[in-house]
Amino acid sequence: MDLKPALKKLEESTSFKDWQKKNKSTYFSYAFRIPQEMPNEWQLGFYNAKKDKITTFVMKDDAVSIRAEEDVFKRDETKVKEIKVEKVMLTFDNVMGKANEFQQKNYPNDKSVKTIAILQNVQEYGTIWNITYVTQSFNTLNMKIDASTGKILEHNLSSVFSFRKE
Repeated sequence: MDLKPALKKLEESTSFKDWQKKNKSTYFSYAFRIPQEMPNEWQLGFYNAKKDKITTFVMKDDAVSIRAEEDVFKRDETKVKEIKVEKVMLTFDNVMGKANEFQQKNYPNDKSVKTIAILQNVQEYGTIWNITYVTQSFNTLNMKIDASTGKILEHNLSSVFSFRKE
């Protein structure tokens, strides 16, 4: 299931409606997926600015589950922005097609073994797909792809080992 139908199904679910009645000041802030590990699953996050907390709903096939409210993984000065779903013009498959095409053309020796995909609204770029490939050669290829045009706004390749602390 693609993102928009998953979000619609979530919003129509009784558990979401009940939760939303108690959490009126929240908004949709991220979507997360690892296609190789969870091909039929979306994690959809809703942010509460008053509490600076996030609640994640897991959509798997037709089932909805809710995770406990959590702290947000961000710098203190970073504002969690709302995602306007109408600005997301590309399907997940379209975005992955663009990411795969870019990887094959520009980094043919860095074959992906795992993909981490996050839809988010960031200050510098607006609504983007933040796609990270973990590759066979122990690199990460990160691409920021505009969610409405499919344009690759930024990319970089780093060694997994460069993340170690000195």
